Amino acid sequence: MKKGSGFYNLEGIVSEESINKYLFSVRGESKLGLLDVETIEGHEKLSKPYSYKITFTSKQKSIPPDSLLNIEGSLKIRAPNHSWNKYIQGSEMWLYERQIEGVITSFSLICTSADESLYEIRLEHKLALLSRRKRSAIYLNINVPKLVTQILKEHAFADYEIDFDNLVCIYPNREMIVQWEESDLAFISRILSEVGIWFRIANHHAVSHIMVVIFSDSQCQYIFDQKIMHSSHAGLTSNDYSIDKLVSKHNVVSADVRAKNFDYRLANSLMLNADADVSAERATTYGTEYRYADIHHQPGSQFAEVQPGESSWFYAKLHHEIILNNQSILNGVTTSPSIVPGMVLEIDGTIPHAFDSGFVVTAMRVTGRRDAALQSRLIGIPYNQNVCFRPQPLPRPRIAGTVPAIVSSSIDHDKYAHIDVQGRYWVKFDFDLDQHRQGYESMPVRLARVYAGDTYGHHFPLIQGTEVAIAFEGGDPERPFIAHALHHAPKPDPVTSRNNTRNVIRTAGLNKLRMEDRRGQEHVKLSTEYGKTQLNMGHLVDAGGKPRGEGAELRTDDRAVLRAAKGILLTTEAQPKAQGKLLDMSAVVQQLQDALTLATSLQQSALTAQALNVELGPQQQLNAALEQLTRSGLVAYADHGMALLTPQTMALSADKDLSLNAASNGSFNVFKKLSMAVGQGLSLFSRAIGIKIIAAKDDISVQAQRGEMGLLSDKHFHIQSMNGNVTISARKNIQLLCGGGGIRINEDGSVKIFSPAKVQLKGTSLDWSGPESAKDKTPVFQEEQFHRRIKLHGSGNPDDVLKNTKFRLTKASGETIEGVTDDEGMTPLLDMTEMDEMKMEILPNE
Repeated sequence: MKKGSGFYNLEGIVSEESINKYLFSVRGESKLGLLDVETIEGHEKLSKPYSYKITFTSKQKSIPPDSLLNIEGSLKIRAPNHSWNKYIQGSEMWLYERQIEGVITSFSLICTSADESLYEIRLEHKLALLSRRKRSAIYLNINVPKLVTQILKEHAFADYEIDFDNLVCIYPNREMIVQWEESDLAFISRILSEVGIWFRIANHHAVSHIMVVIFSDSQCQYIFDQKIMHSSHAGLTSNDYSIDKLVSKHNVVSADVRAKNFDYRLANSLMLNADADVSAERATTYGTEYRYADIHHQPGSQFAEVQPGESSWFYAKLHHEIILNNQSILNGVTTSPSIVPGMVLEIDGTIPHAFDSGFVVTAMRVTGRRDAALQSRLIGIPYNQNVCFRPQPLPRPRIAGTVPAIVSSSIDHDKYAHIDVQGRYWVKFDFDLDQHRQGYESMPVRLARVYAGDTYGHHFPLIQGTEVAIAFEGGDPERPFIAHALHHAPKPDPVTSRNNTRNVIRTAGLNKLRMEDRRGQEHVKLSTEYGKTQLNMGHLVDAGGKPRGEGAELRTDDRAVLRAAKGILLTTEAQPKAQGKLLDMSAVVQQLQDALTLATSLQQSALTAQALNVELGPQQQLNAALEQLTRSGLVAYADHGMALLTPQTMALSADKDLSLNAASNGSFNVFKKLSMAVGQGLSLFSRAIGIKIIAAKDDISVQAQRGEMGLLSDKHFHIQSMNGNVTISARKNIQLLCGGGGIRINEDGSVKIFSPAKVQLKGTSLDWSGPESAKDKTPVFQEEQFHRRIKLHGSGNPDDVLKNTKFRLTKASGETIEGVTDDEGMTPLLDMTEMDEMKMEILPNE
C-alpha cells in the first residue's frame, strides 16, 4: 500500500464550493485532473472489511493506474447544513456525516467522451489487502486474539488500529493452529468465526482518518443509543433521517445444541460433552443440533464467573447463538448515512413487534448518486441480551491424503527418539517456512500403529531426520498424526534391488531381524551388536553372503542363559517336517526305562551277593518327573553320543541321589589323582568278570578303621609279595585254619599248632633256640571331627542371635529333642554333621 506525505485534494472536489455530497481524496503526490463522484455503492457487514465501488468523471482522458492503485483514499459523505448562514462567522455550509478510509484495490476506465472520461474504483478497508497474501503456515502455542494481532502487525497495522480490549472470554493457547492454502484475510476470518469473535471497523475517536478494527465476543461493543424515526413516506418530506420498509422474517430453529469432542489426552472423553439452550423458547424451536469434533480440551460450565473459551459449554452456547441469529431476520431502508453495522437502532413510531427490542444492524448495502439521496438497505437481527451476533463459521480447510514432514529433535544429530511422556513426536512440516524453536516445530504428534493398547502394542522410535507422512483426522489440519515413515535419498531403504529377496527390520542401533526368502537358501537372523549376539536359523551366511553352515545357531561374545521354569528338553530325536508334539520324547523315555531296568537287575544281583543295596525309588521318581516334563527337569538326549568337555574343572553335583548307568562298558579315567569320599557306605559289585585293583606304582592301602574287614574268594586266594615281605599282624590273636587244624598266635605271643590228625614238619634241619619277640607298627586311627556347632539367628541377619530360645529337633528317625539356646544362641544339642537331617521348630518361651 503506497502512502504519500498527505491528502491530495482532487481539483475542486473537496472545496467547500462544490455541491457534491460525496467527496473523494487520495494520499499521494500524483497530479490528477479534475474528477467528480458520480455514484457510490457500498457493502458493509460485521466481520468483513467494507467495500465501496465509486464511479467518477475526470477531464483527464487516461489516468495511469499506478497513480490510484494501492493508494490510500478517503470518501466523505456530507449533507447540507440547513442552519447555515453565510453571514454568521463559523457557520458551516456542510455537515460531515461519514468518513470512510481505505485503499484503492481496483481501477477501471468505463468510457470516454469528448469532454471527460468515466472511471470506476473500489475503495476497501486495508484489511482487504490481506486477501492478496496466500500461504500455508504453522503457529504454535498461541490463542486466537494474539494470533490475529500478530498477523495484522505483519501487515503494518499499528497497535491503535487493533482493539481486543473488551473480550469477555479467556481464550486458551492452542497447541497448533494451521493456515492451509488460505489468504491471511480468509485465515483470520475463519479462526475468529470458529470462536465467535466478530469485528466492526470504526473511525478512531480522536483521529477521524484512522480506522480501528474493534473485536468483540459479546454485545458490549454494539453501538447503543441510536434513535431514528420510522417513516412510511406517505407523500410527506422531512429534513430528518428516517427508516422505513421494515420487514421481518422468522424461522423455526434448533432448540438446543450438544457439543462433544474426543480428546485422547483425557482418561474419559465423556467429560467433553455439554448441552446449551440460550433462548429457552420452546414454542418456536425444535430439535437438537449435535456438534462433534470442535477442538476443545475442557468441559467448561455455564455457571463459571470467568467463562473459559473453547470448552464444551462454550462451543455448545456459541453454535446455538449462531442458530438463533437466523431465527429472526430484520430488514429496513434508511436515508441516514451515519448508520453502520454494529449499531442498535431504537426506532420511534409504529413498528412491527420484532423491532421492539432494538434493530442490530449486521450488514448493509449503501447506494448514492450525485443527483439522488443516499439510501442504505439494512439487514440485522433483534437485540437480545442473551444472544449475541456471531459470524457464520467459515469451513476449515481439509487436507486430503498426507503432507511430508521431518522428525525433529532439540539435539543436533540426535541418536535417539525425541518424544514426550506420551510417546508423541515433534515434526518440521515441509510447507512451513517459519523458524521455530528447534525440536518443537509442531504440536506433539502421535504415531499411528497397527496395534496399541494399555502399555502394549508396537513402537519403533523415529529418529531425527526421518521423513514421515502426516495425515489428519477427518482432514482437519489441527488434528495431525504420523501415518507412516518413509525412506528418502539421504536415508535409503534397507531393502533395495541389491537384496530384494530379504525382509528386514533393523533399528538405528543395528538390532536386526532379517528373513531371507531366496528359494533353497531361506534363513532368519535375529541379532544385536552388543556382544555380537545372534540367533541364526536355516541357511547360514556370513556378512559377505557366503555360506557358513545350515541349521540353527545361538551365539554371543558375552554370557548366555537358557532358563525354563517347567523344564528343558534337549534332544536330537528327529521330527521330520516339524511334525509331532512339542514334548514327544519317546526315545528319551525308552532310554530312561532301559537305564532303570539295567539298574534294577544289577542291584538285585548285588543284593543277592550281599553287597550294599541302593534304593532305586529316587531313580523311578526321576523318570516319572522327566517324562513329559511333569516337573521342572532337564533332559538331554543324543542318538549318536554326547560329550561334555572343558579344559578346566567340571563339577557334577546332586543334593540327593546320583545315578550313572551304561548298558555296555564304562570308563572313568583320571590322569592324576582320583578321590572318592562316601558319607555312609561304598559297595563295589561285579556280576560277571571280576574286580581288579592295581597300582602300577606306589602302595595300596585298604583299611576298615571302625569295623571288620573280610576277604573271601570262591577259589584260590593268593597273597604274594614280589620283592618284599608279607606281614600279617593282629593285636589280639591270629588263626590260620583249614580242615579243623591250624596255627593260633595268641596275644601273649604264644603259638599253638593243632590238628585233629597229624602234624608234619619237613626240612633239612630243625633249629630249637631260646625265645624271640618281634614288634609290628600298628597304625593309629584318629577320631573323626565331623561335628559342627550350630548358632541360631534371625533370617538373613546373623547379628540377630536367638538367645535363650526354646526349640524342638525332630530327627529323620522320628525322635524328638527339646532344648534351650544359651546367650550365644548355641547348645551342644545342636551339634551335628553334614549328613544329619533334622527338622527344627522354635517354641514359644513360657
